[in-house]
Amino acid sequence: MSDVKVKVYTPGGQYVGYFLNPSINQFPEAEYEISGRFFEDTGVAIGKLDFNPQSVPYMADLSEVVGCAHGRLVNVYIQRGRQPVRMTGLGFNN
Repeated sequence: MSDVKVKVYTPGGQYVGYFLNPSINQFPEAEYEISGRFFEDTGVAIGKLDFNPQSVPYMADLSEVVGCAHGRLVNVYIQRGRQPVRMTGLGFNN
């Protein structure tokens, strides 16, 4: 079984980091919750992901995840910055 990565990007397309084999919950209205170990773009696990609840939301690529109804998430916000990191977002298909 290969590892699944959910990559996270800024709205401008800059790569931030990734979840490795995350837990993904799908809710009604195309809402998602992703949680698990989060790694910087260099491959180093973060201790704490700094975030500002008022900041511009991220985007997440779900293309490696089997069984999700959407290929990516928009309006992704950090809900928990310490490991295991938790983010929520809305499903979006290209």
